[in-house]
Amino acid sequence: MPDLADPRPGDPASVGDFPLIGRLGEGGQGIVYLATAPDGAKVALKLLRADLAGDAEASERFVREVAMARRVAPFCTAQVIETGLFGGRPYIVSEYIDGPTLTDVVRTQGPRSGASLHRLAIGTVTALVAIHQAGIVHRDFKPSNVVLASDGPRVIDFGIARALDLSSTLTGTAIGTPSYMAPEQLTESSPGPKSDMFAWACTLLYAASGRPPFGHDSLPAVVNRILHTEPDVGAIEDPGLRALVRDCLAKDPARRPAASEALMRLLGHAPAAQPPALLQEGSAAAASGPVPGVAGPAWQAPAHHRPLDQGTPSRPLGQGPPHRPAPRRVTGWIVAGSAAGALVLIAVTAFVAIRLVDLPGGGRTTTTPLASGGAVTTSTMPSATTSSALPTSSGAVTASTTPSSTPKPASRSIALPGTSIRVEEADGDPIKLASYTVGSGKRLYVRKHATNAFSADSRYFEYALDARTNLALGTDVDYSTDLYATVSIINHVTGAKRIVKVSRKPVFPTTPRWSPDGKHGLVTLYKDAGGNTVEYGYGIVDVTTERGRAFPIKEAGAGEWRFFWDAGGRAVGTWVGGQMRFYDLNGKLLRTLANVGTPVWVEGDDISPNGTRFLAHCTPAGTAICARSTSGDDPERIIIPFASSRLIGWWDDDHLAVWRTKGAGYEAVVIDLSGRVSRVLATAPAKAEFDMMGFRFTRTTA
Repeated sequence: MPDLADPRPGDPASVGDFPLIGRLGEGGQGIVYLATAPDGAKVALKLLRADLAGDAEASERFVREVAMARRVAPFCTAQVIETGLFGGRPYIVSEYIDGPTLTDVVRTQGPRSGASLHRLAIGTVTALVAIHQAGIVHRDFKPSNVVLASDGPRVIDFGIARALDLSSTLTGTAIGTPSYMAPEQLTESSPGPKSDMFAWACTLLYAASGRPPFGHDSLPAVVNRILHTEPDVGAIEDPGLRALVRDCLAKDPARRPAASEALMRLLGHAPAAQPPALLQEGSAAAASGPVPGVAGPAWQAPAHHRPLDQGTPSRPLGQGPPHRPAPRRVTGWIVAGSAAGALVLIAVTAFVAIRLVDLPGGGRTTTTPLASGGAVTTSTMPSATTSSALPTSSGAVTASTTPSSTPKPASRSIALPGTSIRVEEADGDPIKLASYTVGSGKRLYVRKHATNAFSADSRYFEYALDARTNLALGTDVDYSTDLYATVSIINHVTGAKRIVKVSRKPVFPTTPRWSPDGKHGLVTLYKDAGGNTVEYGYGIVDVTTERGRAFPIKEAGAGEWRFFWDAGGRAVGTWVGGQMRFYDLNGKLLRTLANVGTPVWVEGDDISPNGTRFLAHCTPAGTAICARSTSGDDPERIIIPFASSRLIGWWDDDHLAVWRTKGAGYEAVVIDLSGRVSRVLATAPAKAEFDMMGFRFTRTTA
């Protein structure tokens, strides 16, 4: 644990619901305390200087802005738990990361090199992918904001610099640390995600050499070097990493790779001919997916459209390429929460193969090729006690049947194209994978009708299937010619579609969801506000009339955790300010549920199949999941002792499908409401790959 100092005279005993233990440090922005959360977990609490936030209105604006950081997927970052005001001063509560900063480690142990430096590069750039997917630009990325925890590097203090810039009355004060600021931050240009990549490269050079790449003497000298000279990158021995750092130090932000492209290069993938980008020709746009790429937040999240007047468009992080010529071509990106996400977080999942058991003699197998390049292996066993799943080599799908008086359902092990992930399915499963995205939404894969094969589809950002009607909702890559964001109603069997206008630019839809009766579609709406993404409201698509309507919600944060259907499809719900709120299909607030926990990212069904319960974290630390009543009358709150920040959702009324870490990656499992694991659904051996994927399941049973 970093040095902990005793509280000083004048320090409060507690801030909000968080008793203070001691001081972790003090800097130009304020004081950082070690505090205790209501559930007993240790947290870091930063109490800002009063003069930085300005008057009451500016302080509230600061809190709203920093609250956006809560949708950042928590992998490789210190998750923001709460923001608020204490005596008029803003405070931020975040996950406490026990470990030294990169500055301290380099100062005491010397520069990093070899595998240590490469791991640092991957961990920190993955954090930037999650931050950018949540629509946030860090703007103060530097060695002291990288904490080297026992489970890897974690990035802290993201989003604070912008909040200060928007709210501070100290207009002459530079927001950021000069030695790690990009050239555009020192001029009239607004910083964007590519500015973070410049700072990331400076941080890597510091880690490799032990000194800031542009020096740390007088401010005018440092600024002059940043604007006009090239730093020495020779301290980085690996040629690939050295070339990437050099590219990120380009003076022109348009020439720098996006965080997602940098991550792919670090993982050994050559850059695409049209690399994803968050900025084009100096225009800034933050991106989001995942998780969980996340999720991300994969955690599936918002898509941002921006018309390009000329030239070949690059693909912003989180979306596929434009698919047809148009008078004004657009591109898009997915915001994670997270996030979730963010993410996109974007949230994310890889699936685990069922372990082989010894096969008794006399079994018979036949193999049939698949059009997708894999194979289906069917096994007939003479014993009723043999395994029902047979993982095979790459690209194989295994089905097993056992002759007995009560034969087991056929099962399949499906290798997902373009990934190292494997999904385990069985006939009769209540939910099945219908589509997924990779590379933070850069590519969408859709399951072909009545098959186990997935194929790439560049026409849509996201694809939500209603298995009962074989109709799908797809968020379209392009705007309409009159600049409306559209959603397609797709015949999943034939591919025929009807295009519905939902919202006019710059408002755009994401995360399509079917109503329980299949008559309406729901999308969460976001707005591009000068390169920043803000929550706007929700949209309803009437499948019968092919009409779309957009409903703005004025409450700050509405839609940050996206909207979902209430029971029966008569209302939609979302988290707003830590409360669950439900609206009717005309934008009217119906009811508010307070004291129901904190948001948890759910990729699938938030509401149980019988419509009586929704899911939340019982505590900000996320150590347990709560199933709460949708009516607000909750005498029998169900506490599920299972730690997970990303859920597939309800498996049935008595089980959940959730993600958890497994070795160097993740696995998806089915758990009952006591937290007991009953089945493995999937495995993802590569954490970085998994964190940049999003998954959409469809319910196969009523």
